[in-house]
Amino acid sequence: MTQKYPDDIMGIYFREDGADMPRKTKEPTKTVPTLRTIVQANGREIDVTNIAADALKAYKSVHKRKVVSDFVIYVKPEENAAYFTINGEGSDDYKINL
Repeated sequence: MTQKYPDDIMGIYFREDGADMPRKTKEPTKTVPTLRTIVQANGREIDVTNIAADALKAYKSVHKRKVVSDFVIYVKPEENAAYFTINGEGSDDYKINL
């Protein structure tokens, strides 16, 4: 049986056999870093962090039943646009203005 005496300010626990136990320490909490992707070109910065997720979401909202196995984004900062292909096929409609 482990007891902690109220006047113990050091956090030492005592066992019935007289030995002391070290204070339990908390494990440090793990933080998740913020991930961002920035393209720098022509003196500008373009945040493309969520571009793939947003493009896929827009595509799936129109093509609900089509299975997507390959999704590739091509960023063209000189055109201020990004293009994507679905399952290796492109289209003029697969354009994202940055």
